[in-house]
Amino acid sequence: MGLFVNKQKVCPVCNRPTPRIFPTKIEGMPVCKECSSKKDLPDGMVDQMSLEAFRKYLGFYDENQALRNIFHDSFRIDFSDFGSRIAVDTANRLFRLKGTDTSLVMEASHLEAFCILEDNVPLFEGKGDTLRCHSSKAPELVRSMAPQIAQFLMQREMYKQLEHMEWERENREREKNGEKRRPSYYVSGPDFEAPVPFKHFYVELTLTHPYWGGFRGKLDAPGFDRYTPSVDAYMQDYQEKSEQLYTLAVKLMQLINPDAREVRDMDPVPAAAQEGTAEDRIDEIQKYKTLLDSGIITEEEFTAKKRQLLGI
Repeated sequence: MGLFVNKQKVCPVCNRPTPRIFPTKIEGMPVCKECSSKKDLPDGMVDQMSLEAFRKYLGFYDENQALRNIFHDSFRIDFSDFGSRIAVDTANRLFRLKGTDTSLVMEASHLEAFCILEDNVPLFEGKGDTLRCHSSKAPELVRSMAPQIAQFLMQREMYKQLEHMEWERENREREKNGEKRRPSYYVSGPDFEAPVPFKHFYVELTLTHPYWGGFRGKLDAPGFDRYTPSVDAYMQDYQEKSEQLYTLAVKLMQLINPDAREVRDMDPVPAAAQEGTAEDRIDEIQKYKTLLDSGIITEEEFTAKKRQLLGI
């Protein structure tokens, strides 16, 4: 233990020995591992803190333990950035921005607004008493690529046939020469490199927290397989992710305003999708998912009902 801690340089907060390697520093002074483990701050903030400000933050963090003790996430979404997550405790109207039990728990009053985007184009926006759902151009753009994908797959199949013919020719040559080792079979040819409609989903939160003014999480958008691109595969991935983000939008809106209304500036929504609140529709989808898992309804019936309830 002595090799890794410095007893000569003690923590200015609690007087414990400090790490010898890569210690967190406040005003140029290293702090101990225990105090450093309580950091749950935006990138770069701790580097700007005075010792007094850091002590004040540690007091805030210790008081936050009461919320961490009761937090139980009912919904979570993980982002592409390591450790980045939004978890929501619907019952207690709490949320957190990281995936560890030691991260700060925030109250509903700390969430002022949010926006979920496809690259820089809003998909869902929540503020005040309104959850606004926008239409996406991604499905239409992907469907319009069907002829291009079909042409690529035909090209790919031609390359595959040519490679197979060459492979058979080499085998015959080797057999003539008395060689037993057969060459490996490899299909070369073009990769599908058409641009996708967008590269990432982003979730942006506007916060009124004492230490967090905002948050931005990134989620990879669907893509095409470079060998076997498929409109159906893309749309399935897109639907799953967009529905997950819609659920997140509903959960966040419930934190901001449990009585919020939902507005869709998109294609007309079927009457069944307009009935009840967004939370009601999610509960209804979960009921149908239980019926699917029990084998009472088919996958096709479940998908149809889900699309009807979501109005897509």
